[in-house]
Amino acid sequence: MKKLTLIITALTAANAAYAGDSYIRNGNIYTKENSWVAELGAVGMTDLYKDQKHNFAPLANFGYQGEDFNATLQSINYRFLGKTGDLFNMSGYLGTSGLMYDKDTSDFLKGMDKRRLSLDLGINADFHLSQGTISTYYQHDVLDTYDGYLTGVKYFLPLTIGKADFVPFAGISYQSKDYVDYYFGVKDKEATQTRKAYQGSGDVSYNVGYKVILPLSENWQLTQTTTYTRLGDEIADSPIVDSANQWLVGATVSYSF
Repeated sequence: MKKLTLIITALTAANAAYAGDSYIRNGNIYTKENSWVAELGAVGMTDLYKDQKHNFAPLANFGYQGEDFNATLQSINYRFLGKTGDLFNMSGYLGTSGLMYDKDTSDFLKGMDKRRLSLDLGINADFHLSQGTISTYYQHDVLDTYDGYLTGVKYFLPLTIGKADFVPFAGISYQSKDYVDYYFGVKDKEATQTRKAYQGSGDVSYNVGYKVILPLSENWQLTQTTTYTRLGDEIADSPIVDSANQWLVGATVSYSF
């Protein structure tokens, strides 16, 4: 955590100006407005679940980035209030909680029912300040997968360092009781000698990180992202969770047209 903070501080202090191409919309970091984007890369992460088998995965994405409408393989969002340059924007979106597991995820999870990927409907509000953007969100499971909600706030500060855009961010999120129970709880029938029954409550997590976007040409870009998340005690105390400290490091190359 200290190492990441020092890196962010050093980079921010070194010849930084407000970013030109990067912008924040619906709580996401975008470049190349009004373009189709194809992206390919990989991501590595720490184990969320005990004895997790895979902590490295390929990344592939494709979508359209417009002025009000954005669509990727992971989510769809539409800005219905405000426009570029306004202090306040609101968007609606369709996405997911991002979690799922089955018996192949970890040997420690064998004997537990699989947890499915959710479909969430959400609303986002962005406050564009003179220095950075505050982005808030609320999303609710619409298919009764975990039958709960997620909400949070994140601050982004897009900067330009040399030819690259550097976007540090920090946020706090709240996970409802139903979410915690579904993805991190252990039912009585799933309990074993090494995996006790567990029922959590609503919880708060924190995250900090950055995204670097380096243009290679007019159409090609290289992106690197690092995120550190500190899970709340209600999640971290679950017998199936490996650690409260979660790291994610990824890199992609993208082509816009």
